[in-house]
Amino acid sequence: MMAAFDGHDFEEFFRSELRSVVATVYRITGDSGLSEEITQDAFVRALTRWRRLRHYDRPGAWVRRVAIRDAVRAVKRHARQEPVARVEGAVAPPLPSKDEDLTAAVDALPPQQRAAVALYYLEGRPTAEVADLLACSEATVRSHLHRARQQLAVVLGDERQEEVGDVRG
Repeated sequence: MMAAFDGHDFEEFFRSELRSVVATVYRITGDSGLSEEITQDAFVRALTRWRRLRHYDRPGAWVRRVAIRDAVRAVKRHARQEPVARVEGAVAPPLPSKDEDLTAAVDALPPQQRAAVALYYLEGRPTAEVADLLACSEATVRSHLHRARQQLAVVLGDERQEEVGDVRG
């Protein structure tokens, strides 16, 4: 273990985690500029705590948790003010389904449900990890996923809602 700050160590960590964190945050916010800003803030916080974080088993989980929490807060804040605008030609990866109706339906979910859907279905994370990232219990994650599926069934129709489950396949 090194006692001194190792900028190269953080740079390696940053490069390995950046795209994934931006993509996760984008799936929650739907706004590439906001996603990049939130991700940058999370990594700045990680940098200021790097001497301690570098010894964590999964420092990427810490950054992701901070970024997800901030993304959910930002979406809630924007929802009170005005709907979050989708940026034309966003750089972050879109949902795996090219169906615009499905994308719009997922985007319309409440922030916590959208985050749970993104992490569980789109990123393939187990419920325990989703719970850890969202700082809630596994039961709460299952509840978010259940409510999201119900809402998608209402919006898309029962047979279309199955597409969300198929993404995990």
